[in-house]
Amino acid sequence: MLQLFKTNQPVTIIFLLIYALLLRFHNFIFPTDWQPINANFLSDVVYNWVGTNSLLANITALLLIVIQAIMINQVVANNKMQRVSTFLPGVTYVLLASALPDFLVLHPLHFANTFFIIAMGQLFKSYRKYEAASELFNIGFCVALGSLFYFSVNVLLFWAILGLIVIRAFNLREVLIIFIGFFVPFFLAGTYLFWIDKLDVLQNIWTNIYILDFQVEWNSTTYFKIGFIGFIILLCFINFRSFYARTNIQVQKYITMLYWALIISLLSVTFQEKLTLGHLLIFAAPLSIFLGFFLQKIKNSAIAEFFHLTLLIIVLILQYQVLIFG
Repeated sequence: MLQLFKTNQPVTIIFLLIYALLLRFHNFIFPTDWQPINANFLSDVVYNWVGTNSLLANITALLLIVIQAIMINQVVANNKMQRVSTFLPGVTYVLLASALPDFLVLHPLHFANTFFIIAMGQLFKSYRKYEAASELFNIGFCVALGSLFYFSVNVLLFWAILGLIVIRAFNLREVLIIFIGFFVPFFLAGTYLFWIDKLDVLQNIWTNIYILDFQVEWNSTTYFKIGFIGFIILLCFINFRSFYARTNIQVQKYITMLYWALIISLLSVTFQEKLTLGHLLIFAAPLSIFLGFFLQKIKNSAIAEFFHLTLLIIVLILQYQVLIFG
């Protein structure tokens, strides 16, 4: 199956859509009675249009995942992060963004991840650019937009500032540009909410602080799901040196920022309200790039296919465990 995605031809997008439909078909035939418990202001706006459990909501989630996979692939290709351009980062994004049953719904992080991927592309684009005010403004703007869908995405503001140190030489003026970009969406949202006399919606987001506020049922299945994502994260950290091998300084800096994205995203669990397993989606974008690199670096194609098939089978078992085990 991976051979279908080891090229970067436009026709591959059709295979990617079929792959995404296979992984997300569960919610089309077994709709869940899911309601978002930690959606932010913009997420609620979208839910008012498409619903949370409707066919339109499932289609929206499917299309978001496919579009984000293409965006991830473009970020990798445009910045020459692979020696041979393939669609593996895109296909691994679809796999990871559908890995748990909790990811199949139209989760607020599906919206927020779109803006994180854009911010990632803008940060990489600013490398060795003398004047990058527009890119830096866009980074702050996208992080804020993402947080208006899912609050704890705010933590990536620290990632953006760290990016100035790793990708560019630290400059106070450029830090201020990121903060201005970050401030603008909140100012616009606050202005609108004030106009309709609902400013308290925005105020409550920032005044309430939650520390490790979990809302999950702790059982063997929950631990296995966390362990499954944890295993992939650990695998990526173990292969840290191999991802750096035979790459130039520019790509090494990009890879460093992807690792920092994983590390800083861990901080989000300290102030997000009512954490569910869906929160693990926050790792999907950087993790998918590393997993794509890992599959690409396996020289024996049969071993790569076996590893991918094993992950795919685990994902499908988690989704259809009720039918399989009763």
